[in-house]
Amino acid sequence: MKKEPAGASAVRSGEKATSLRYSLMDLARTRGDIISLGRGDPDLHTPAPIIDGALERFTRTEVGDVGADDRLRGLSELRRGIADRLRRERAVDVDPESEIVITNGAQEGLFLAMLVLIDPGDRVVCPDPRYTSYDQAIGAAGGAIVTIPTGGDEPFELSATSVREYGADAKLLVFVNPSNPTGARVAADGVRELVEVAAEMDLLVLSDEIYEDVVFDGRPSLSFLAVEGARERSVLLSGFSKSYAMTGFRVGYLVGPPDFTGAVAAIKATTSGACPVFSQLAALAALEVEEDPRPRYLAIYEGRRRALLDGFDELAIPYGPHGGGLFVWADVSRFGIGAEAFCYRLLEETGVLMFPGNSFGDRWQNWVRVSLLAPEESVTAAIGRIQGFVAGLEQS
Repeated sequence: MKKEPAGASAVRSGEKATSLRYSLMDLARTRGDIISLGRGDPDLHTPAPIIDGALERFTRTEVGDVGADDRLRGLSELRRGIADRLRRERAVDVDPESEIVITNGAQEGLFLAMLVLIDPGDRVVCPDPRYTSYDQAIGAAGGAIVTIPTGGDEPFELSATSVREYGADAKLLVFVNPSNPTGARVAADGVRELVEVAAEMDLLVLSDEIYEDVVFDGRPSLSFLAVEGARERSVLLSGFSKSYAMTGFRVGYLVGPPDFTGAVAAIKATTSGACPVFSQLAALAALEVEEDPRPRYLAIYEGRRRALLDGFDELAIPYGPHGGGLFVWADVSRFGIGAEAFCYRLLEETGVLMFPGNSFGDRWQNWVRVSLLAPEESVTAAIGRIQGFVAGLEQS
């Protein structure tokens, strides 16, 4: 029998989960009355000043004058802007010339980071549930996933204790804060403890901070890289899609030591190449725009969040503690049909789209991921439809 390539099982796991989500989205396209609480990209429009700023900069930019290193690592001006923001807002001091690479979205950044950090057969510890593109990226690099159970008798927040328990012999820890799909958020003390345990166990860490600006308690999340002792063993992944409603521009970035960013740039040289200049100029405009849109967007998400959580409270649908990010993780076990059947029937009978938990890990047969990426009035309308649907389930 032919030996299975390293990482194949992780790739299959990710493909299975992705297929389930796309199947529901395909079904949703057959209806005209959809309320989508499944999507992961912001429904808000990119602010007009960002578009205008990108166009103005584009007319002044001679692309032929951009150096080879800039083309692969990203425009120096943008990297300096990111470094300035990291220093000012996150207390992370990095060299923009050697420690930042601009990627074609955070999704590409995820795959590039795994290709650089992982060798075939390396063990990678990830929280469960998780965004399953991690499975595919780890599998593409030939790694093996080791999941850290959360929820149940344990909190959904990743903890140092659980990393000690499940991370033996691992090379890399994946830390996503706030979490997709659960919305759990590790507080500052917990982040510091994770830095300590990573040093104790000699773990590299990929800190995914793409939802860093979507937090609901008024306090910014502590960046992993801001903790003393973290810099020598960690890489930061983030981008502009969630914070600035710029998904279509595909601008992400990786922050790490020069040997890491150099390896990332070398892979980009022979694969995807640089992030498009216009997209990078739009990201630069976002950093420099006179009126920062992030507080306004956060207020919009806060209203949607309150409508959703209040609705679930009224329906007696439990959900995990929610500290940030764009998703709520809810328990539909009391309806007795499993999350997958729940989501398909809810979509078919009411036009409300959400995703079953088992598309984020096999254990989550009774949970659903519900997004905040629909207008508040649509969230309220969806709660009304769900109310009628679950009433029918309880009567049957």
